[in-house]
Amino acid sequence: MTDTNVFQWLPCSVVFLSTAHGEQRDIMTATAMFVSEKNPLVVVSVAKDHLSEKLIKESGKFTIVIAGQGQKDLAMQLGSTEGDAANKFEKFSITSVAEPACVSCCIPEGSAAWLACEVEGGHDIEGYRIFIGRVVEQNDLGNPPLIWQKNKFYGLTPA
Repeated sequence: MTDTNVFQWLPCSVVFLSTAHGEQRDIMTATAMFVSEKNPLVVVSVAKDHLSEKLIKESGKFTIVIAGQGQKDLAMQLGSTEGDAANKFEKFSITSVAEPACVSCCIPEGSAAWLACEVEGGHDIEGYRIFIGRVVEQNDLGNPPLIWQKNKFYGLTPA
């Protein structure tokens, strides 16, 4: 086995995972992947015992927000701050777009798209909770997405 981390070769959309329950809310940089397009299912992983995991378990809902090309700094900020440590919405002055179909979702301005999900199932594995979500609402906001590969961010343009 080589020292090269081949996982970094897999390009992926940079996503924010937002969730809320009661008066609490959180948003974090996450990894998400679709499981099925026809039967719209997605999967996300969240560190055990973090605020996002707690809120998803309590609410049974989460929103995957696909970061827009201009949100690299926000992705870095959200990826390095735990929700229990600070109110990230205030700390990073996150302004949400108004989306009538997703009233309780926090969708930062400049995002590319969002998918509101209801939890279908989950699984604990090595310090993480894997949530499977059924997409119940979604919208393309018209901004190009931000992509991550080999520890670098890229804007997505047609080939």
